Amino acid sequence: MNKSIKSKLCIFLAASTALSLVACSTETPESDFDNPLPWHDNASTGSYEKLDYAVKIYDTTTSTAEDARTQIADGTLTYTLTESLSDYSTYITVNMSMSVTYFQDAPAPDAGLTDTITSTVEFASNSLAVRRMEKTVDLADRADTANLSYNVTANYFNEHDEHVATFHYTKQENAEEQTMALPTDVCRDNEMMFYCARAQAIGNNSSTNFKMVNLFDSFNNNKLTEYRISVSGGETHTMNIGDWVKDYGVEAVTDEQTGEVSYPVSCTYTSMIINDEKHGPPYVVLYSDKAFTSGGYSHKKIPVRIEYSQYTGNSPYRHTEYTLTACDFQKK
Repeated sequence: MNKSIKSKLCIFLAASTALSLVACSTETPESDFDNPLPWHDNASTGSYEKLDYAVKIYDTTTSTAEDARTQIADGTLTYTLTESLSDYSTYITVNMSMSVTYFQDAPAPDAGLTDTITSTVEFASNSLAVRRMEKTVDLADRADTANLSYNVTANYFNEHDEHVATFHYTKQENAEEQTMALPTDVCRDNEMMFYCARAQAIGNNSSTNFKMVNLFDSFNNNKLTEYRISVSGGETHTMNIGDWVKDYGVEAVTDEQTGEVSYPVSCTYTSMIINDEKHGPPYVVLYSDKAFTSGGYSHKKIPVRIEYSQYTGNSPYRHTEYTLTACDFQKK
């Protein structure tokens, strides 16, 4: 998806540079954020949320049909949100960790390799203004391919008022650390994308937007790169992701013919896309229509499924899915 990435590593880097396509020229005001935020559940101690996902990557060069595409990799993805309270401020930290392993019979040069991404983003709970971010992308070496593993850090604002980002290709010989000044006004970071969308109005025929900084593209473009993300809510879908959701308030449904009991999660289909004529394929996120509730804690608009497609020119190339497998609202 990222035009600055030309190698076959783009499938994994796309997960770390979500929706890095082309710059937006339309300066539309951001939509309002929810108050309270959908994950906020305890004003006295702060909130906690852990979401675990199964990752599947499919080769779609032969067919994009769900029953005909070929799975070539699997892995895990975890988002952990912690709200930190103090006498003066409230900040939310989201940690992300992702690991993907390609099957031995996956197309070259990916076969048998494992790639990982970790990131941390911290932002204010009242305005969602990002304070700091750090991300590490660790890619396995591929034959005849430059290794694009990197580390990027950013201080959007702190006690030293630095407003600076750094970037370093960690597996390229003689690669120097780069620095870039950051804006002094309110920013969102690319790592916040799914949370910013979740914190705005979601429903059938809804339309919201927010602006975010993409630091990977900023350093590759040699200038600060921001994108306006348009979020459109569509029809209701149902997802069967396992009986475990009954512990979070999802009601049982019994098939009248077979008597089989299932626990379908009602979700709103949401499309996230660059607000530009050349926007490329969207990210699709299915957010739960009803809150997940457990142990007296209630979290709204849980992202149950995240998926996106990639193309080489106009030809389908890869399709990636993240499906929710577990969640927890109490820190162990």
